[in-house]
Amino acid sequence: MLRSSLKLSGCKKHVDLSSNVEKEDYSLPVFRSNELRVKRDGSSASERVPVLAWLVFVNSIIVVVAFHGKVMEFVSLISPSSASASEERSPYHYHPSSVEKHVLDNLNGLGLTSSTEYADTCAIVRDTRSPVYADLQNYFSELNHYNDLIKDFQPITHDLRELINANEENIEEVCSITKLHSDGLGGIFTSRLVSNSTDAGAMEPLLPTMRSHKMCNNFAKHVMSMDYLVHDFYSMCKKLKRHSKTVFVDMGASLDFHGSESQPAIYINKIYGKFGFNFDHIYAYEITKKEPSNVFELIPAELQASWHWVNVGVDSTPGSKMNPFTTITNHFSPDDFVVVKLDIDTSAVENLLARQLRDDPKLLGLVDQFYFEDHVKQKELKKSWGESAEGSVAESLELMASMREKGVASHYWP
Repeated sequence: MLRSSLKLSGCKKHVDLSSNVEKEDYSLPVFRSNELRVKRDGSSASERVPVLAWLVFVNSIIVVVAFHGKVMEFVSLISPSSASASEERSPYHYHPSSVEKHVLDNLNGLGLTSSTEYADTCAIVRDTRSPVYADLQNYFSELNHYNDLIKDFQPITHDLRELINANEENIEEVCSITKLHSDGLGGIFTSRLVSNSTDAGAMEPLLPTMRSHKMCNNFAKHVMSMDYLVHDFYSMCKKLKRHSKTVFVDMGASLDFHGSESQPAIYINKIYGKFGFNFDHIYAYEITKKEPSNVFELIPAELQASWHWVNVGVDSTPGSKMNPFTTITNHFSPDDFVVVKLDIDTSAVENLLARQLRDDPKLLGLVDQFYFEDHVKQKELKKSWGESAEGSVAESLELMASMREKGVASHYWP
């Protein structure tokens, strides 16, 4: 521990900050009143004017300045400067796109606040009089280009973590290979209509449709489409470390509902894998009883080593053994890359789990990406969801926006 002590010997002052810090002597000459006198013109030798007080004042200033310098050195030893700290870790910020902000600022005007009436969420896409209609058309055009680039991207054949060297000084070089454009996603979404966070980078704006806008024109063809999602793999990569674990938690993991290749969970795992994010663990929770051999028949070979089939329902009670968030908090750290998908078709349980994530600071620091099919009063999905729908579209949008503001890149799940 650093210590400071003052030793006085006459008028001599020493500053000893610690045995680990070099001692410096700020001693001043000892002036005696009978030795220091100024002779005045025309005066006798006995007529002297003492200036001791003046010299003591000047030398005291020197001592204070020097001592202040040592104090500042002491402070810098125990507390890094705010400038260097900010360089190491910038404060987190979330910047919603202008269209997302328009939606959140006009929830009532857009007819999204009723928890009893089903909201027409395609209205904003079709209404040519909407103040964001032109922006949406520009964004959708750029989104099509983004999806073409995703499709044509040559898969990264190595796990990104294997490419990071021991001191992690080549992280920029490694992460650059995930870029779809030399200028990053900013070079694709030039209209700046994607939302952005300092950690996860660019992501799709939250919209009332809560899935692909293309379902508004052809529901059957596009209701399960994943082409509305925007992932900034470069920004995700910048948070990786050599020792990071990669985890995908799937709540509602039935694979025979959509068929193997068209199963969204398989698709999203393949997209991450294409960009060098290979999951060490995939925890697949499903309440409907399945024959394990049939389940593994549907799992692609490259995912089988990571797949943990948990054929029981999840428990929304915080701290419960069967609450997947308990596993996350007990076994993973902020250095790990954790992705959570929630779609169990039971609103009462889903809502509790989603709000647990939103309200738990520790979980917010562990989960990087969150996908959620929120079963709310949405007109377009009324036939599909039936009586399971609860709550308003507005409540859902505010929930997802809140998670983004707190550091989790939240996306809707189809």
